[in-house]
Amino acid sequence: MSFNIEEYYKQMVGFEIVGFKMDGEGIDAWPVFTVKKGDDTLQMVVSRDPEGNGPGFVFIENEDGQQMA
Repeated sequence: MSFNIEEYYKQMVGFEIVGFKMDGEGIDAWPVFTVKKGDDTLQMVVSRDPEGNGPGFVFIENEDGQQMA
C-alpha cells in the first residue's frame, strides 16, 4: 500500500485557518496553523518532509503562481 500525498492534502479542503503561531524560536521554529471545520479543530504543522526533520516554508502565491509578499 503506497502513501497518496494528494489524498492526504485534500482532506484539508474546507478547513478555515483560525490561528497561527511559531513553535520554537529562530531558524528552528515550526510554523503551526490552527484550522477548523465544524466541530473539528486541528493543528497543521509545516515540515520540510514527512519525517519531521525540521521546519519548512510555505510559499503564498496568487492563482497565477506569482509569489505574494
